[in-house]
Amino acid sequence: MLFLLLERPTNTRGLSLSLRRTATIDCAPPGVAAISPDAEGRYAPVFPGWGHYHYPISSNNDSAQYYFDQGLSLYYGYHLTESLASFEEAALKDSGCAMVYWGQALAMGPYYNSIFSYRMPAQVLPVLERMNRLAAGSPARERDLVSAMNDRYSSDTTDSRRSALNRAYSEHLKALIPRYPGDKDIKALYIDGMMTEHAWDMWDSKGVARPWTPELVSYCEEILAADAYHPAALHYHIHLLEASLHPEATLSSADKLKELMPGVAHMVHMASHSYQRTGRYVQGVAINDAASDAQRQYRLLAPQLRLSANIVHFDAVEAFCAMNAGLYDKGMEAAQKGVVGLLSGAGIVSPYAQYISLFPAFVRIRMGKWQAILDQPVPEGRLVYASLLSDFARGLAYVRTGKLDSARGCLAALRVSLADSSLAVRRLPYNAPIEGAKVAEGILEGELCFAEHKPEEAMAAFYRAIRREDGMSYGEPKDWLLPVRQFAGACLLKLKKAGEAEKLYREDLVENPGNGWALLGLAQSLAAQHKEGAAEMMAQAKVAFGNAVMPPASVY
Repeated sequence: MLFLLLERPTNTRGLSLSLRRTATIDCAPPGVAAISPDAEGRYAPVFPGWGHYHYPISSNNDSAQYYFDQGLSLYYGYHLTESLASFEEAALKDSGCAMVYWGQALAMGPYYNSIFSYRMPAQVLPVLERMNRLAAGSPARERDLVSAMNDRYSSDTTDSRRSALNRAYSEHLKALIPRYPGDKDIKALYIDGMMTEHAWDMWDSKGVARPWTPELVSYCEEILAADAYHPAALHYHIHLLEASLHPEATLSSADKLKELMPGVAHMVHMASHSYQRTGRYVQGVAINDAASDAQRQYRLLAPQLRLSANIVHFDAVEAFCAMNAGLYDKGMEAAQKGVVGLLSGAGIVSPYAQYISLFPAFVRIRMGKWQAILDQPVPEGRLVYASLLSDFARGLAYVRTGKLDSARGCLAALRVSLADSSLAVRRLPYNAPIEGAKVAEGILEGELCFAEHKPEEAMAAFYRAIRREDGMSYGEPKDWLLPVRQFAGACLLKLKKAGEAEKLYREDLVENPGNGWALLGLAQSLAAQHKEGAAEMMAQAKVAFGNAVMPPASVY
């Protein structure tokens, strides 16, 4: 995924805040190419809570082996900065071991969350030279790993052949698997290489696997059959299956991972990838709090590494989980922590950053805080996507408070923004902003038409928005947070069309298993038709909202 480094804002009421580089907006911090030692000459401390995974290398120095294991485990956890520092610390302990330089080259390469912005650091070239010089005296398996690592890079510092190099590296690793069938890490590195080639593209929007996905899942399962606590396999298993129609298959990996590596922020957070896809929203809130705590601990332990102070992505997922659990206060707290500071003067602010900045509005919509939405300042006009989302939120608030003329004005303003060309630009792996914008238009139009007693027009707008939402690619959290079917289903119930509402809520539960609003809507749909299962669905909805201060009694 892409990264935007931002200072945590001190003023969360307005959207005109300064941009600074201290926190990350996405899933894990980016790696760095050059690391300085601390005042005592150490590149890395002993980081707590990284697990106990061991991959033996040809070094007689126990400390070198320890820091190698720490570096490899942190690489598997997408903590590239700490990983590189650990491998450099291993080199201090045994400068004659080729594998400690192999590890440095590994940590300076692309990975699943950096592939769209990665450029090879020039600092990797002398590392490769040292690695190759020492490899001649290494065991055969290490020589083979070194050979594969050479395929990952070239002497071209512009990195113009990155895609071809990624392909060559993966193919080389795959060729090593039958040569070393018992080596779980060669399989894991191959999975990692293939995931880098096909980042955030494991399933299509209908839940059909991409051609490369089944093989990678199979290798993950092979590794976990041999070692149920292999850190890479647990991590990659979640990523490989989270966008599928069966995210519940990852729950075992999630539960193990957060216990195995409680100090590694990204690995702790990874459990919430499974929890937010399976309706374990309360667990998702707690686990992202723990991930943020872990991030702060590593930052304090290694100030020389300049680690991010705050990973906004953790806050965004936590806000999403909290709002779906009916936890308004917790959702607002997380959303406000994750508000991205926007430039106060001239400058470009990415649409994704603008989207994150409107998370408090999404939380308020989910919880029906209509006046609170209207009390908020509007974004600067140049912030097109933020302005559009603000018009959406305010338009809904006006509909729900009976001010239909004002709602119509918000819909008109939203449609003006739709014409802005910046919304059509897709920055992988995110959907183009126009996709979410069109969903927003459909929901607001549907709500407004329904309030104006135009049910046919309302449902037509909702179904257009559903088709748009269904075509969006997977994101975590989603690039659109409020399922259209839940709005449409509520209107169908008011129209006494409970059968149609039931169909929509059942479809929604396929995409959003365990979602309390969908369960509540399904329960009401079944009850209206005097069908069996209404009580069971209502009981499940009560469990979903079990921690809410004021659980919703109706989807209306």
